[in-house]
Amino acid sequence: MIIDVVARCRNEMPFTERMLDGLLRQTGVRARILFMDCGSTDGSREAAASRALRIEDVEPSAYVPGVVLNRGMELTSSDVVAFINADCIPLEDTALGDLVAPLVAGGSIAATYARQMPRPDADPLVRLEYARAFAASGPPRLRNGAFFSMAASAIRRSAWEALPFDPTLRFSEDVDWKNRIRALGGGIEYVPSSRFEHSHNYDARGQFTRRRGEGKADAQIHRLGPPSVVRDLVRPLGGALVRDARSNQLSPRGLFIRGAQAMGYFAGRREAARDSGAR
Repeated sequence: MIIDVVARCRNEMPFTERMLDGLLRQTGVRARILFMDCGSTDGSREAAASRALRIEDVEPSAYVPGVVLNRGMELTSSDVVAFINADCIPLEDTALGDLVAPLVAGGSIAATYARQMPRPDADPLVRLEYARAFAASGPPRLRNGAFFSMAASAIRRSAWEALPFDPTLRFSEDVDWKNRIRALGGGIEYVPSSRFEHSHNYDARGQFTRRRGEGKADAQIHRLGPPSVVRDLVRPLGGALVRDARSNQLSPRGLFIRGAQAMGYFAGRREAARDSGAR
């Protein structure tokens, strides 16, 4: 069985080569890879070309996640399409087959997502977050609905045809699509047997920037009003610190990182409320 795989990339070496080779040796299904490269200068594009893959170039200045995801669907043809970021490395030769199995079986499942495992050099705080988000027992409960990640995922073409990705969001486009497809009755299934290595060690500035974008996106996706200092800043920060303490990971550096995360999300929510009020 042939499964189209859309691989989005921007300077992901040395992971790019490991990811591509891992996909090309999958058993049970054959990966037909569409490599969507966003101006890589580190040899990632050349790695795809050397493996005779189909390459679609994406202009970095025009990159919008939903636009690229929709384009990936338009350029592929299989009934089930996997989306595997170029830095997501399959840990078993059955990872892709396990990921798409619930969709191939039919039913009301619209999308699946894999278990992401932190890299060997992952920061301890990152390991804690991944243990919570990608547990072997199942996905976490979130304040704003079920969890979903497009980094290693698969969707049914008919679900996308009914509901394409939002071409305006710059963060959390996967969360937005998940919420809307669930509202139409489409299921989202976590597949912990499908394991991919994937994590990032963001510094405090990177954490602030990422969470700020997520805060702005959440306000739009969930139609949230102005944030509350207690509900949307103090409580989430306190909860994160309690989890760190229970795992013996509470430290001055951890407090700084958790503070950057909480402040970034709160800042994004506040900016979204201000922008909404200005319109």
